Amino acid sequence: MSGTSVIKTVPTQDLLTELRTFLSGATRTVKINPLELARTALSLLKTLPAARDAVLEYFCSLFDDAVSKYVTQIETDMTHGSSSGSLQEEATIAEIHNILCNFVSANPEAWAPIISTWSLELLGELSSRYAGRAHVPLSAGLNETLQLWMSCRATRTLIDITTQCLSCLMHTDPEACINALLDTSVAHSPHFDWVVAHVGSCFPHTVITRVLSCGLKDFCQHGSVEQGAKAPKLLSVVGILGHLAGSHFVDIKNALLELFKWSLEPGGPEDKAQRCATVPFLLQLASLSPMLLRALTSDVLHTLNLSMLPQLSSLAPAWCQYFGGDKALKDLIVHLVRSCEQGGTQIFMLLLDAACPPEEVLKVDKTVTTTSREILGLLLQEMDLLMRSTGHSKPVPLLDAVKSDVSSIQPLLLSSDILRVQYALRLLGLLGYRSPIVLVNTASYLLQRASTEEHLVALVGLVTDGICSLSTSLSVPEEDKSEWQKNLAHALEQAIRGVEDPLYPAPPEQLWLNVATLLRWESTGRVKALHGRLITTAMRVNLRKASELLQSPPNPLVAHAVAKALDLLDVPGNSVQLTLKWAKATVAYFFLCVTETDSLVRIRGVRVCCRLLSRLSLYSSAARALALRELLEGSLFQSQSWLFGGAPKTKQNKAENVRLLPENHKQGTISMLTHHHSSVFHAGVIGNGPQRPQHANKLHKDMIVQNTELLMLVLTACCRSPPAPGEQLLSSTPSISLEAITTVSLLLVELISPDVMYNGLPWPEEEFCKVTIERDLHIRQVFDNVPLAWELITLVATHRPALCYSSVLLRALTATLMAQWGSWQRHNVQLLDTTVRVLEVLALGQLLPPPLASLRDIVPHLKAQEVVQILRDCVWNYLRDHVPSPALFTRDSTGLTWRDSSLARPGSQYTDTLRFILQNNIDELGYLYFELFVANK
Repeated sequence: MSGTSVIKTVPTQDLLTELRTFLSGATRTVKINPLELARTALSLLKTLPAARDAVLEYFCSLFDDAVSKYVTQIETDMTHGSSSGSLQEEATIAEIHNILCNFVSANPEAWAPIISTWSLELLGELSSRYAGRAHVPLSAGLNETLQLWMSCRATRTLIDITTQCLSCLMHTDPEACINALLDTSVAHSPHFDWVVAHVGSCFPHTVITRVLSCGLKDFCQHGSVEQGAKAPKLLSVVGILGHLAGSHFVDIKNALLELFKWSLEPGGPEDKAQRCATVPFLLQLASLSPMLLRALTSDVLHTLNLSMLPQLSSLAPAWCQYFGGDKALKDLIVHLVRSCEQGGTQIFMLLLDAACPPEEVLKVDKTVTTTSREILGLLLQEMDLLMRSTGHSKPVPLLDAVKSDVSSIQPLLLSSDILRVQYALRLLGLLGYRSPIVLVNTASYLLQRASTEEHLVALVGLVTDGICSLSTSLSVPEEDKSEWQKNLAHALEQAIRGVEDPLYPAPPEQLWLNVATLLRWESTGRVKALHGRLITTAMRVNLRKASELLQSPPNPLVAHAVAKALDLLDVPGNSVQLTLKWAKATVAYFFLCVTETDSLVRIRGVRVCCRLLSRLSLYSSAARALALRELLEGSLFQSQSWLFGGAPKTKQNKAENVRLLPENHKQGTISMLTHHHSSVFHAGVIGNGPQRPQHANKLHKDMIVQNTELLMLVLTACCRSPPAPGEQLLSSTPSISLEAITTVSLLLVELISPDVMYNGLPWPEEEFCKVTIERDLHIRQVFDNVPLAWELITLVATHRPALCYSSVLLRALTATLMAQWGSWQRHNVQLLDTTVRVLEVLALGQLLPPPLASLRDIVPHLKAQEVVQILRDCVWNYLRDHVPSPALFTRDSTGLTWRDSSLARPGSQYTDTLRFILQNNIDELGYLYFELFVANK
């Protein structure tokens, strides 16, 4: 710009006069009116370029005096008044403001650079000179400083002038404008920051863009490690953008993103150096300002992807000159990543994908992979060391950012790439150190979704990191292990709740299969992380829920998986209620196993039931009693009875709940006699039709036999005695507890007999059967309709003397048989079969001694009346006179219980009838007569 462009033709004599007047007034040799002197100076400024510097210097003194008075007045009056000078001074400043603004408006290209440079320098000098005064300390915030200077007429005028000049320059020479702003900011920072903040607020986009551009050029010119980070304008750029971030953070983010994209675009040789220096420039800005780091991670990070990393890798060697080498650059990157307050998950995933490329990525540059692994390792190591040295006192922004999106990291644990799993484990371990809930959630995630043993290895690694994170010492305190036990228990509980969600993505049985695998690993003792019985403790805490699932599973697969886990668990010793719940659930699981069509699954499940019930029964007599009751009641009378040959249960009719006695009373006014036929015989409820016949069981006979055998195995497991030293828990020939078998016998009486009276051991006189006829018929009906009852009483008979306690059942069966045989003139196959089975049971339980024990072989060859005589004289009378009592039995040296036949040989009054009948049928039964009465005489 030439000086002649602002010269106005004025007579020489007038110029000399104005010059002398200005010099006299400026040097104060002659007292002149300040307003007139200012007007003279403004005239010289316009007409005489040689006097320009002198005029501007004079204006500096005027503004300096005005600011000095303003500051002094505030310090004197202790107030921030807006009126800080005389009217004459106000008029002078207003005149200068108006004239200078007119100059700029009339000829911005000529005057704007001159006046803006002068006003910026003056503002910088005034801000520095009076900093810390007017009761505003040096440490005051920007808002307080702005309030101070914008209340001063002189500085407010300079700001207005500056703003008008810059608004003109922004369209013609923005770079010169911003350079002047930066140069002044460098010279007078931080006192000049309020000017930058005000100007930047007026032109946010332009100022931000040009500030970055000027800063980049300056950074590129000082492209050495000694000067790069200390470039004169770098701190000024950081300060300016920092002041603008409050109201224009979005503009800053957009400007940074545009600059980053520009650096990756192909360019000419003239800007190649600047494009190469852009990323180091951005990294330096981010290292100096958390705000700029946040701006970079907000937008710039989202533009990065795996395909861009090779291009960045090719530029990386040139970046090292700004940082002093490869190591320093990596350290800076690690430090910045660790300090990211947002976008932490995206950063970690980008580094992880570069370090361990996913399967869908065909090829990644080897240099990128190696560098990414090194940076990722350094990052995790630095965060680990930082937390171990400072604990929870110092925040780690990256971890806090990842914590809010930990669900994106957890799926990495299920990866087939071991390195990806290890990196994810280390990160989650660090998160768990700061927040144990992360460990709980992650453990729950793995328990639910792990489908291979490799996935469970990741869970063990998480447990190891979790325990170690509780203590930095090599030997972890027991209280820390206890804390992690609680966390793992919470994780299992959370996993169980998650499985109940209808939208749960994984098979629901997978959770329990995983728990079973972990329990098996724990039992081997080879997994060091599980030495504290963490999984066992977690299962015990959640045993109630496991029992509920075993009893009422959503599907059979879940039940089998839960049973598999419980099979590896010890019986809890601190809760009777849980033990009973577990026992009841196991019985329910047994009935579920019996319904399985796959024989292998059925047998495997029953074996698990046997082991579970055996352990529970040996530990708790209450659990044994409950299990036996549930097994017997369920198999005999409840909906599962059809599996063992019982009649299928039909839909109940409301009339089935009608009581017999009140209904009989409705039929007449005659008092019902006790045990009179009118009170006991009943063909149905009047008004509801006759009783419906029971439906036949359509289950195949072979299947009923198999199911019955499985039930006997489970009952035997419940009744076994504690194993001898060195004996396996479930050996092929287990020893049976007589007390448990006795419980079975008593339960059969309780469940089958409808009455609690006359259930003792003695057999009464035959006439007494008229009193118990209703009960006897009910018992007989149970044995006819439920074939399993015969198998159960046979089981009791094989373990003498437990059959004695079922005396009432045998008595009822014998009484009904005598009554039926007395009304039949010929053989009935079903009646004969029932008679033989009763006699077999009596003989097996040694309630009938020889020769009466052989009656089962004789009865099929006799007439109906002869059978009646045998049952009355040989069976009933003998048992009436010889009460079936456990006292009749003795235990030998081998532990078996026997009844000595030589001492219990019946008298002739009990065998004569049998003798006479055999003699009458000597042609057919002669061999039996000889064997019973001759050979054994």
